[in-house]
Amino acid sequence: MAVYLDWNATTPLRPEARAAYLSGCDEAWGNPSSTHSFGQRARHGLDQARLRISALLGCRAHELVLTSGGTEANALAIHSVLAHGGDAVVGAIEHSSVLRNVAAACTRHGGTMQRIAVDAQGRVAPQEVLAALGPQTRLVCVQFANNELGTIQDVAAISAAVHRQQPGVSVLVDCCQAPGKTPMTLAGLGADLASFAGHKLGAMKGVGLLYVRQGQALEAQLHGGRQQQDRRSGSEDAPLALALAAALEVAMSTQRAEGERQQRLLTALWEQVHAALPEARWLGQGAARIANTMSLAHPGCRREDLVARLDLAGFAVSPGAACMAARGEPSHVIAALALPAGLAAGAIRISIGWSTTSADLQGFAQAYIQEVAGDRLNGV
Repeated sequence: MAVYLDWNATTPLRPEARAAYLSGCDEAWGNPSSTHSFGQRARHGLDQARLRISALLGCRAHELVLTSGGTEANALAIHSVLAHGGDAVVGAIEHSSVLRNVAAACTRHGGTMQRIAVDAQGRVAPQEVLAALGPQTRLVCVQFANNELGTIQDVAAISAAVHRQQPGVSVLVDCCQAPGKTPMTLAGLGADLASFAGHKLGAMKGVGLLYVRQGQALEAQLHGGRQQQDRRSGSEDAPLALALAAALEVAMSTQRAEGERQQRLLTALWEQVHAALPEARWLGQGAARIANTMSLAHPGCRREDLVARLDLAGFAVSPGAACMAARGEPSHVIAALALPAGLAAGAIRISIGWSTTSADLQGFAQAYIQEVAGDRLNGV
């Protein structure tokens, strides 16, 4: 049976999320906007899901907007803040859903997008963000944890510095890779807006969240029945919301133990690989990071070929973000690290989860060492 090592792309469905969804489909399938008993049961389920999620994330229930996922959450925040023009400052390794939506909004409304370079570990320096702020800056985007490197940014310091220097600037934090992988609360981040994706933590694809700090304006991008305080029209899906709440509860309650276990697993993997391949590099290893992610590189490899051969050997890994890999596009995250070309070309992502075992990674290490050694012997 193949070993799945691409958990940052998507996760298996947690049993608790499946059970919550099926129960919701039985009990809360009505339209939450309907005033009859079927609709009110759905409204109750939806309200309970919001309350549970808000308690876990450390915010108020009315500050949460249900979306179809992380991409929509990012797009809603970005196009709302930049709807009437203004400039944006973004980290160079933000997710493509941030970079492309900021670029589109700036093009549409005449603003500019300024990218902030990262250091060799993939970190954004708060002082670099402050230096990029201008009189027309309306939005700063910073990713909590990078989906390819695992690097955690000092979001609290960046948010505080931005608000201190220019209180009118909104800070959007992409939190899609964070819940269940590192301790976090929205109050601790100090952000104005934050995005989440259900399928990154054990819920279904098709459900996500946008946190909107109380007092932060949000201009709807979808117009219709005025649901969710007229911030995002469309009939809410109570069963999906309940599944998201259940997945988030499990992810956050097991985060500490799972984080320690996954850190041990990846450390052992690295020791095994590095002993056999001294030229191998764990990119971003020196930064604060989520415990489940390794960007592994070796000079003389081609990542696309390496990923394909590892898949044939029974190990599913990725050359980078899944959305970009499917298009065959190079990783802008790896490019931002300014690595030697031969090293950057061989970078792959390994990301693990709650069912990954030591045996899985020992087998992967053996296959990786064999494939890389073969590349070197063949002069690839």
